[in-house]
Amino acid sequence: MIERVLSVVSVVCLTAGVACWQMFLPFPEEADTYFVMNIGRHVLEHGVPYVDPFTVHENLKLVAQQWLSGVIFWELFKNFGVDGLRIFDAIIGAVTVLIHWRLCLFVSGGNKALSFAVSFIVALLITPSTVPRPQLMSTLLLLIEVFALEKFTRTNDAKFLVTLPFVSVALVNFHAAMWLMSIVVCLPFMFVRNARHIKFLAAAMAGVAVFGLINPYGLDAMTYVFRSYGVDIINANIPEMFPTSAYNTSGKIFFALAAFIIFTFAKIKVPWRYVFLSGGITFMALMHMRSLVLFDVLATVPLAFAWRNFSVPKFGAGLPTILFAVLTFVNVALLTTLLDDGLNKVPAPLEVLMFAAAGVMLYTLLIVRLEGRILHPQILPRKILPLFVSATIFSGIFLATFDSDRDASDKTFTDAIKFILRTDAPENVRLYVNQGGGGLAGSFGVKYYIDSRSEVFIPANNGRKDILTEYVDFTDGRIRYDDFFARYDFTHIILTSDEPFLFDALSRDKNFRVIYESERVDGYNVRRCKVFVPKEFHP
Repeated sequence: MIERVLSVVSVVCLTAGVACWQMFLPFPEEADTYFVMNIGRHVLEHGVPYVDPFTVHENLKLVAQQWLSGVIFWELFKNFGVDGLRIFDAIIGAVTVLIHWRLCLFVSGGNKALSFAVSFIVALLITPSTVPRPQLMSTLLLLIEVFALEKFTRTNDAKFLVTLPFVSVALVNFHAAMWLMSIVVCLPFMFVRNARHIKFLAAAMAGVAVFGLINPYGLDAMTYVFRSYGVDIINANIPEMFPTSAYNTSGKIFFALAAFIIFTFAKIKVPWRYVFLSGGITFMALMHMRSLVLFDVLATVPLAFAWRNFSVPKFGAGLPTILFAVLTFVNVALLTTLLDDGLNKVPAPLEVLMFAAAGVMLYTLLIVRLEGRILHPQILPRKILPLFVSATIFSGIFLATFDSDRDASDKTFTDAIKFILRTDAPENVRLYVNQGGGGLAGSFGVKYYIDSRSEVFIPANNGRKDILTEYVDFTDGRIRYDDFFARYDFTHIILTSDEPFLFDALSRDKNFRVIYESERVDGYNVRRCKVFVPKEFHP
């Protein structure tokens, strides 16, 4: 009975953070999700696009490498709104953490405490990245592939390789830019001194390549990564393509974890497949921040093998102790938050329940003991259930009283676009808005200059012109704004005070007039927005 309770509590603790994060998930106007949803809507209404239908540019070749993700995101958003996306995120994030946990259990030989600890840390690390982007699916698919490869390597049973081609076809349609990784993660598993193993794995990799062709774009989707990454203009201007730096929190955590992995491999002998798997993905994460989630999920798995003989009872701990510590932390954090910030929002009946749960928590922590010890190993399993119950009560009260009028997401661009569409049909609008706002404009059916699909706007992919370089030159002041706006015959221009030079220049320019302006105060920051039109344009 206790083992069953511990298993249930383990699952809840591993997935709760990922699920609860969705309550606080921001969904900004400049979210990449918008352009992905635009693709999904277009696929459902008009079929898979081969020429870009969203921008003011003509005849841009398009490989909609995230088309299947877009279809799912659009259907969820259309039917359930942002909450639908959040629920989907929570499910995929939770499944990812649980599969990681099961994989750690497998490679560690069933070391429950160690596997829980590794996966719990991974859950904390990936929670802020559990957002509606195709990377959510590609990370899960690659984790499933590594699990199948590990099963095959351990059991020498080729049936586990059947999974690989299906992962390939899913990956190339959900997130084609990551398809090559379905080949790359196989390579470390070739370092096994077994001719049969290598032969079967090579055949499976051939199947991965063949099944990768099952997509609307064929080889163009499979080779998308070669045309889209390692491009200087993208690496220099897109934050997620920057090298990982220790100047921010995620970078500090990465370098600390990478150092621990290196220390582990130096101290403990592990199979070469683990060295190459962790080492390769660590190198990818060093090069580009976008690989940090992949590092968190895949590069940490070998730790469960390396420390599989770690006997936690020697250190006065075990799975019950780890769960006890986690639940104590959760209880204290929730209760402190409620007492500090939310007590005045708790209705009287719930307040009584909250203090009753607090009493149970304190009694469990401080009074229940064995042989005079409140942390006696034999008493800890019996403390898990009441602490779990009190944490559940605190969580329920917190969510029930959570301020539904919390700071609304920024509607600067949304309000400006809606104002434009009061007098003009979407098909009559040619809009300039910054790169982040392009996807949002497309969701209104408005054609715009550029969006966050940076790789689409380089000639290697669109077959026409280097729009991304032009955009960077324009925003850096190397192209005159009047020449630029005239070149594309924009009917409307949305600028904010985040672009101070252009914002001030057009505000003073008599050849442009302002038809809309807004101001939003966020703490000490004031964000101003204006919609400009050329003087000769009469909306």
